[in-house]
Amino acid sequence: MNLKDIVEEVNNLLDYNPDLQPYKDATVRTVNRHYQEISTASPWLFMQNVEDFPVYAAVVPTATQTVTITTPTRVVTFSGITPPLAWEGALFTGPDSVQYRIRRVVGFSIFIDPAYQSASVAGSASWGISFDRYALPADCSEPLGFMDRENDRGRLLFMDRRREEELYLNADDGGHVFILIEDLHISDRPPEYAPTAVLSAGGTLPIGVEFEYCSTFTLEGRESPPSIPVTAAKTTAGNRTVTLSNLEDTRDPSLLATGINKNIYRRNKNGNGRWLFLAVISSAATTTYVDDGSVTPSVYETNVLSPQEPRQHVRGYYTSGFDEKFELRYLRKPRRLQADSDVPLWPEQYHVLLVYRTLQDACMQSGMTGQSTMYERRANEVLQRMKGKWLARSDKNIIRQGFTYGGSGAFERWGNPSKTG
Repeated sequence: MNLKDIVEEVNNLLDYNPDLQPYKDATVRTVNRHYQEISTASPWLFMQNVEDFPVYAAVVPTATQTVTITTPTRVVTFSGITPPLAWEGALFTGPDSVQYRIRRVVGFSIFIDPAYQSASVAGSASWGISFDRYALPADCSEPLGFMDRENDRGRLLFMDRRREEELYLNADDGGHVFILIEDLHISDRPPEYAPTAVLSAGGTLPIGVEFEYCSTFTLEGRESPPSIPVTAAKTTAGNRTVTLSNLEDTRDPSLLATGINKNIYRRNKNGNGRWLFLAVISSAATTTYVDDGSVTPSVYETNVLSPQEPRQHVRGYYTSGFDEKFELRYLRKPRRLQADSDVPLWPEQYHVLLVYRTLQDACMQSGMTGQSTMYERRANEVLQRMKGKWLARSDKNIIRQGFTYGGSGAFERWGNPSKTG
C-alpha cells in the first residue's frame, strides 16, 4: 500500500471523505506519526542497515604542510595538504594552541568555530587535527552493533555515558579502538524565517503548478530541520520563474562567513510530491535564489529531505592512533511519507497497521470511543504478529521460566525461554 492507498482506506472505513487538502494533510500527519514511532520503537529486521564506520588517527603535519590565517576570520587555508570532508566536525588545533571545531571543508580551506582568536599567521606548521567524536549516519535511530572485520576482532563493546563515567575511560589514552562510547546527541536550529516567493515572467517551470519551497542549514556534516515552507503562486504560460527571498544571512555578528550552507528544497504541491533538493547556497551573505526551471531536481533517495532529529555521536576508546574501518549495524529512521506514491518500509501485509492506528486516533477525536477501542485492538493484534515474525531475534531480551525439578533428583532444568516484546 502506498500513501494514497492508506489515506483512501482510512476514508473508506470512516465513510467520510470531504476531499479537502487540510483534512488530507491532517490524515497524512497522523499516518507519519505512527509510522515513525513504530519503526523506531523496536529493532525490526526490515529497518536495519549496515554501513562502513571509519575512525581516524590524529593528523600531525610535516614541515611542508602549513596553514595561513589572516584575522579577523573563521577561514584557515592549507598548503601542501588538501583537507578531506572527513575533517568536518573534528577539532583543529591552531598555531595559538587553541582548539576550534571544523564546520565546513571547502577546497584547500576550512571554516572554524569560533573565529580565530590570535594574530594572523602565514606558512605555519604548528597545527593539528584530532577526532574527539564521530557522527553516526544521518538516518541512524539507534546503533545495534560495531564489528571489526578487518582486524578479525569481532564485535566491539558499545557503552553508554553513565558506564564510561564510572570506569573513567580517559580520552588521552591512545591505541586501537575496542570500545565505542555514546556521546552527544546534537540538534541544530532551523532557519528563523520562512522564505518569500514571488512569481515572475520568463523561465521554464511547468505550467499550472504550485511549487512549495523550504530551506535548511548544513554545518559539521549535519543538516538542520527545515524552515517554515512557502507556496508560490500557480505558474502560467507567461510567468514561470519563482524568486525566493528572505533567506537567512548566516554571517556572524562581526559579518564573518561561518561556513554554514543554505539548502533549498522544492516540492510539487499539486501532485503531493516529495521535498527534493534543488540547490545549495554557500555564500553566507546571499539571501535570494531564482528558480527558473533550469535545474531539475533528482528524485534519487539521497536528494529527498530526510528526517532531521538529534544527530548521535560516539567516541572511541582508546582514542584511535590508526585509520581503521568498522562495520556499523543500526536501526534506520524512516523518511516521512510525502508523495502519494511513497510506500512504508514494512512488509506489505502489515501496512494495515497504519490504517488501524490512524482510525483509532480519528475515532477517539470524534468521540466514537467504542470504534476507537475496536481499532486499537485490531492494531495491537497486527503489531504482535509483526513482532513475532520480524523483531530481531538476537536483539530481544530472553526471559527464562522457573527452575523445574523432576523430583527425587531425577532431573532439573530451566523452563522454556520466552522472548520479550
